Amino acid sequence: MTARREEMACQTCLAPLNTLGAPPTYVHPIHLATDGHEPVPVPVSQLDTVRRTCDFCGDPYPTWTLVGGDVAAVAIGTAGGVVQNFGQAWAACAACQTHIDDGRHDKVVDRAARALGLSNHPQARERIAQLHRAFLNARLPGRTLITTTAWPATTITARDLPKVRDRLARFYRGSDNLPAGLASTDARRQVAAGLNRSRLFWIDADFTDLAEHAAETVPDVTISRDLMPSTDGLLVWSRPVTHRQITAASWTASRDGWYLAAYRTIGGGLDGTPLQRLREHVGWLAPTSIVHLQEQHVLPGDHPAAPLLAAWLLIAQQAAQVTSADVDKAVRKAYARANRPVPEVRVVRIRGNRTTTPTSTRSAPGDSGRSHTSRIWVSGHWRNQPHGPGRALRRPVYINPFLRGPDDAPIKLSTTVRMLSSRQSKPKNYG
Repeated sequence: MTARREEMACQTCLAPLNTLGAPPTYVHPIHLATDGHEPVPVPVSQLDTVRRTCDFCGDPYPTWTLVGGDVAAVAIGTAGGVVQNFGQAWAACAACQTHIDDGRHDKVVDRAARALGLSNHPQARERIAQLHRAFLNARLPGRTLITTTAWPATTITARDLPKVRDRLARFYRGSDNLPAGLASTDARRQVAAGLNRSRLFWIDADFTDLAEHAAETVPDVTISRDLMPSTDGLLVWSRPVTHRQITAASWTASRDGWYLAAYRTIGGGLDGTPLQRLREHVGWLAPTSIVHLQEQHVLPGDHPAAPLLAAWLLIAQQAAQVTSADVDKAVRKAYARANRPVPEVRVVRIRGNRTTTPTSTRSAPGDSGRSHTSRIWVSGHWRNQPHGPGRALRRPVYINPFLRGPDDAPIKLSTTVRMLSSRQSKPKNYG
């Protein structure tokens, strides 16, 4: 059997590319509206987000990759025929997947015809049905979760965290596939076991803001056991963070290190049976990256796990106040029926009334001690703090924004700083 060619997407618009002719030329899908740019092919495995649509109906939030017949269509014109290859791997949205699972392929064709405005054109509808049948009649068993879809954000509360954790662990133990490179069978088994043992952390809005801001400049970090607030854990932010739109992260102790996973929420905007099936089969979180790290591994600051590293470091420097949340009543009953202890959910907030160096006397990197005629805001930044035996080790510590200069000097105009506290706060603009 010939190995399948790796799927390519356009680096400019993030859309998957089709191929024309042999040798293949990469082209944008004919239904896709672009600004006229030429395709810039890159493997989809290199992208966090792919602007993919359902290959059956065009829905912008595809959920599964199915493998079936290798479908091609021939377009005949005055200049001759052109073969467009649709491939043997098709994306399916949650609604189309539900109809396929139920054996209602006519419903899938109906969705496609409506999306194309062809519901009242029987011949066009039949051509769509022929393409679908060519693919589905040769469909192979199994399906793969699409983890690069940029779903609308789904709010996860602290009360919901136990059921979110349990459903994620069940997905890892299940038979649905993840894209190549995300997790092997052994890794999935270990991560699922780690989730069952994990402590649960929910990050409130202020601490989420702080962690995201700190993650933008987090330095390279050496991974070690004392860096983590627990041996295994699942941490959920109150909203997506960084340009990767990460909502949660987990860490799992393995035989020779840790598995670190980052997640986006999945299923936002769905309702009815498609949402119910997705929650049942997958849950609320889809992994976007899973890496295995060993003790003393140096993780770069631009890694997808940067928000998690920043949160760990902030908690370790005692910038966090941790309290317990009430668990949803239905979740408590479910745990009682299963004779399982109700897990504790830890809510992480910025510690109020922290003792810090007075703002008017703190010095910034590069400050030579010269006198100032005005006060300026120094942006938040990281410093290496000595720790360990003989203070020979170094750990990054985040320094919050502060005012530099004499107490009685005016604040310099046109200076913007993000202020964070244990209360809800807004960015303040001075000038």
